[in-house]
Amino acid sequence: MKKILLTTALLAASTGYAAAEVAVSGSARMGLIYNGTDTFFTSRIRVSFKMSGTTDGGLEFGASVRADQAGEANSGGTSMDAGSVFISGAFGKLEMGDVDTAANALVGNVSGVGLTGLGDWNELGYMGQEDTSILYTYSAGAFTAALSAGQIGTEAYSVAVKYSTDMYSVALGFEDEGFGFDHQQITLGGSATFGGATVKAVVADSDHASDTQFALSVDYKTGAATITAFYADHSGNESMGLGASYDLGGGAKVVGGVVDTGFDTIADLGISLSF
Repeated sequence: MKKILLTTALLAASTGYAAAEVAVSGSARMGLIYNGTDTFFTSRIRVSFKMSGTTDGGLEFGASVRADQAGEANSGGTSMDAGSVFISGAFGKLEMGDVDTAANALVGNVSGVGLTGLGDWNELGYMGQEDTSILYTYSAGAFTAALSAGQIGTEAYSVAVKYSTDMYSVALGFEDEGFGFDHQQITLGGSATFGGATVKAVVADSDHASDTQFALSVDYKTGAATITAFYADHSGNESMGLGASYDLGGGAKVVGGVVDTGFDTIADLGISLSF
């Protein structure tokens, strides 16, 4: 996504001060969506701000927020559920705010399809965390480790590790949602690239789901086109999707997809824009 520099601050007359930058980026889409019964117009615009800087000692710091979530980020305090703030250095990266669990950050999900995401049926789901959560990540070569914790309402804890190269990756995550709920989940994921094809797989075993969940996706890139297919088993409910995108250049893509949710068939088609 292209970044547009808004302002450069902290450029003092004396040396020793590093530059702090504020950049804006955006995304938009427009098209058609079929919800299984009727077809509708659909469109959306989002603007994001990213701030970054470096201390005299070389520590990097920054923050990010979407324009539509600025109110929640500004008044968050101990219950910030939008945007995030970070500081990083040789010790790793420490983030606070609306951050993912360690398992979600490192294991993630398989690829989805469609202009709008079509309900994100490719995702198996993580326990999540809210209210000024904290995420710590540390990387050394191909190895990355992460720890996270949430607060207020539901206390959530997570730990994850990942080994990643240009050709493949494997990750393992554990989540514990306490505070009277006592839910736990173990998630294993991996990916591999063969020429123009990338295969992703995720398996999740939760003590509050009747069966182990599983998802698999394949992305095949040829020229400006990318074709994506996924299959997911959500504790017995099967869903599958097929989609494609064509890069028009300059941040514009034609994107569409079809998903069988196990209950009905939904679809969309349109133009995705990034700025």
